[in-house]
Amino acid sequence: MACILQNSTKTSRKTRLIYRCNLTLSLFNDYRNYLSEAGLLEVSTREDGAETYKTTSRGRAFLEDYEKIRQILEET
Repeated sequence: MACILQNSTKTSRKTRLIYRCNLTLSLFNDYRNYLSEAGLLEVSTREDGAETYKTTSRGRAFLEDYEKIRQILEET
């Protein structure tokens, strides 16, 4: 899920996120739904019908905390 948020700091599309995060479509959809409901990921639909994804300010705060925790765990 952190990978999706990290790769959505600028507007991203589904295919890019699936490939960059090495996810299946069904797993991506599960994560997208969870992140969206938690207010961490904004899902928008363009005029051509394509969905785009962008990390919210709450999602960016989550990523900062996630990185702190990751660094602490790497030190131990």
